[in-house]
Amino acid sequence: MAEGLTNDLLWAAFCMGLLSFWIASRQLSKITSFFVAAVKVLIPLLYFAFFYDGNWTFVDDIAYQFQGKKMLELGYNPITVLVNPEGLSNLMLLSGGRHILYGWWNILGQYLFGKYYYPPVFLNVFLTFISGYFLFCIAHLSGFSPKYAKGLLLFSLFHWEIVVWSSLVNLKDILIMTITIVAIYLILRLSKQLNFYVLLGLGGIFFIFFWIRFYIPIVIMIATVIWISLFLKGWRRYILLVLSAIGSIFVAFFLGLENTIYNFNRLDQNWITILLGVIRMALTPQPWSIEPAYTFLFFPSILHWILFVPAVWGVWMLWRRSREAKLLFIYLALALLLYGAFQDIQGPRQRLQLTPIIAWAQFHFLWVIFKIQHPRITLRGYLI
Repeated sequence: MAEGLTNDLLWAAFCMGLLSFWIASRQLSKITSFFVAAVKVLIPLLYFAFFYDGNWTFVDDIAYQFQGKKMLELGYNPITVLVNPEGLSNLMLLSGGRHILYGWWNILGQYLFGKYYYPPVFLNVFLTFISGYFLFCIAHLSGFSPKYAKGLLLFSLFHWEIVVWSSLVNLKDILIMTITIVAIYLILRLSKQLNFYVLLGLGGIFFIFFWIRFYIPIVIMIATVIWISLFLKGWRRYILLVLSAIGSIFVAFFLGLENTIYNFNRLDQNWITILLGVIRMALTPQPWSIEPAYTFLFFPSILHWILFVPAVWGVWMLWRRSREAKLLFIYLALALLLYGAFQDIQGPRQRLQLTPIIAWAQFHFLWVIFKIQHPRITLRGYLI
């Protein structure tokens, strides 16, 4: 329940605000970065100080909070829980499997700011600056002007869905969203210039996925193979295809053949049902049928519905203009198809990981409509 402006709450807001300011100031002015960081941390600060009553909580978030609290009470910290075999085993036991990353995220948050519900939430606010930064990098890498990329960064930071999910609830989907956008950026970097350290980083990102949502690397790699095959030219295309094949072996090694076959057999085989699932996933949640625990999505859902057709138009315009954006939209289509084939993962939480891509389409539509500035420039080989 809300406890007012406690020292621990203020300290968490200050630290995450400072880190967020540092990330934002890499691309934005100091004044703008300060304003953005202050507003972003002020939302969860006021919510948990004065309005938090537990109504917007779920089963998973309470379980994550318990995992962090329990492991700290057992004497572990964010480092020892990973290097100590018994600590890792205990965390897996509490998590019910190997998807331990967000449980560890709660250990980290509670270790830094106290055994409360809100520390991982402030960490998630900071993650939105990381995902926004890499979305900026993708736009710049795609040849869009600095002004356009900065506008996209600000739009993503204040995107209604990202704001509410990162500021009010302690759930893993913001972390998944961030890792996803980083992975896509690294793939685009490799398509521009082969680099061992970038490749190593991508392998590390894929490894991290196995501890939070194992199937995403599969979707990313399928999207990458399609994108490379259709839209890349020259010798680098064949090297990237070979690397993708090696990556597939890497994924199969960690997933195991039995696990892969089991999950494949769970796919819905009816294409009409899948299509309906895709439509449901794309339009969830409906403003008139939101469950009580999701009422914080009421206004975001209205904005999503209002901008749905403009977002589709934005996808079409970006598809025609940017080769790099095509990778994001191929991944978006495959992810929607995947969720459409599983009825139990067609909620707004699962779509959150796709929100930066949707946000870019929405932003591009608004940018073009208002004719702020021609968004495309010549890249001239500059890599961020």
